[in-house]
Amino acid sequence: MSRQTIHICWNRNIHSEKWHVDVLRNNCEGEHEFILSSESTGFPVDVEEFGPFEEDLLIQSLKDAFPGAEILLQLI
Repeated sequence: MSRQTIHICWNRNIHSEKWHVDVLRNNCEGEHEFILSSESTGFPVDVEEFGPFEEDLLIQSLKDAFPGAEILLQLI
């Protein structure tokens, strides 16, 4: 099984502020490849439920949905 890496950042755009999550995995050549994002239909965690200071709750939900994944929080 390939290892998954999850990137989390607080996304600020013109229309709204919310968390954005990208899920990546290492391919057979050891390079990261995109699997899905929190914008994808059927993403297992509703990131809009979490406010700007609830990253610990979001991380726990992502750990439950993606056991064993490495989670990286980008602070801006």
